[in-house]
Amino acid sequence: MKTYVIAIGGNALESEKAKLDAVLAQISDAIAALVKYGNRVVLVHGNGPQIGKIVIQNKLAKEVIESSSIDECGAITQATIGYTLQKELGNSLRSSGVRKNIVTVLTQVVVDKNEMDRIEPTKPIGPFYSKEEAESIMKNEDVLYAEDAGRGYRRVVKSPKPLKILEMDVIRDLLYAGNIVIAGGGGGIPVIEEDEKLTGVEAVIDKDYTAELIASEIQADVLILLTNIEYVAINYKKENQKSLEIVSVEELNTYVEEGQFHVGSMLPKVDAGMRFVNEAEGREAVIGTLSKLQEIIANKSGTRIVK
Repeated sequence: MKTYVIAIGGNALESEKAKLDAVLAQISDAIAALVKYGNRVVLVHGNGPQIGKIVIQNKLAKEVIESSSIDECGAITQATIGYTLQKELGNSLRSSGVRKNIVTVLTQVVVDKNEMDRIEPTKPIGPFYSKEEAESIMKNEDVLYAEDAGRGYRRVVKSPKPLKILEMDVIRDLLYAGNIVIAGGGGGIPVIEEDEKLTGVEAVIDKDYTAELIASEIQADVLILLTNIEYVAINYKKENQKSLEIVSVEELNTYVEEGQFHVGSMLPKVDAGMRFVNEAEGREAVIGTLSKLQEIIANKSGTRIVK
């Protein structure tokens, strides 16, 4: 029996041709198979595109409805994506003859107030725009847009590192009681602790770092970081692009120093994977595409990070 933490990228949950239900159904059968053979599973998901859409809804409805803050938007996406995951995975479990409870934990994650004060916005949220569209929006609104790994321009917000998961004991207890747990959605709702009180902050934590923190806390065996590409690549979108299948932490560190990975997209996945593998012997981290989760589990797809 192994313990898996599977992190699903927010961009991987976006599809122009399929609704969220159908996209999540792609991975539910693979997760059901894992659970059927006695493995434990915690699911973490991103929310960058989804939280951006809620921000747009707020903007359009601001004359009649009070807008939600970014941390409140994070809570909303935890509920909506968590519900859909519960539904689709529950359908797959029933089809496989597996009886398991699936629980979504509304997760608060403590971040450092001092870090919030000094960092620049780097986390992309919302839809893609052309450079001209982004510049036009920035002229009229107090927001920042940046180019996202050659795919277009997106709004960026601050993204502090997660320090502590407040519901960690609940997540652990639910998991070891035999439940499938969905937690840390969107990286968790960012809060700061001051004078023994919690305050939400306008930020989006990268879900890959939160997934790694959860995986380490529960002493998971495997951390799988799902996105919309099959392999991590160096020289991305260049003539000499090269996919990485099995790569050491040392080699990855060299690529990080070369600036091969974009700070708002692939770098957090690579960094989280390296951290997880380095922290204890026998751990495995894989970065791959959502549509090939079964192949990733069978060691037939994805970039595998080894010590």
